Amino acid sequence: MIRKATIADIPCLVALGISFMRESQYSTHLSINRQAQAKLAMMLIRVNHGLLLVDDRDGEIVGMIGVLATLHPHSDDAVMSELFWYVKPSHRGSGVRLLMAAEKWARAHGIRKSIVVSPSTAVSDFYLRMGYERLEEQFIKDLGT
Repeated sequence: MIRKATIADIPCLVALGISFMRESQYSTHLSINRQAQAKLAMMLIRVNHGLLLVDDRDGEIVGMIGVLATLHPHSDDAVMSELFWYVKPSHRGSGVRLLMAAEKWARAHGIRKSIVVSPSTAVSDFYLRMGYERLEEQFIKDLGT
């Protein structure tokens, strides 16, 4: 069942966030910070312009997506910006329901554009199949101390 996250879900959401970071390239470049992840989840649960959805399977949260409704800095167009989207490997394939629910929320709030990020070619290919178009690539550089 896709539902809005609650404050009681935050420990599980943090655990999923850590799993995502460890499975992806993010942990190579960014520190794992449980407090920051909990703070982000709390913010998305509380603010009107944010949404945090979970895929709840009989009391087990197997996936999540966090998005913000914002104005694009270059155009002032209302956009939905995906902040994170993760589904446990054992439940992959069903995560499309999370994305579609977030898109439905955005449309209900008058938002006509969705911006997502991709950690891999496979995810990029999925976005293309879902009707997204390539906008830009994201890079990171360690500037040292």
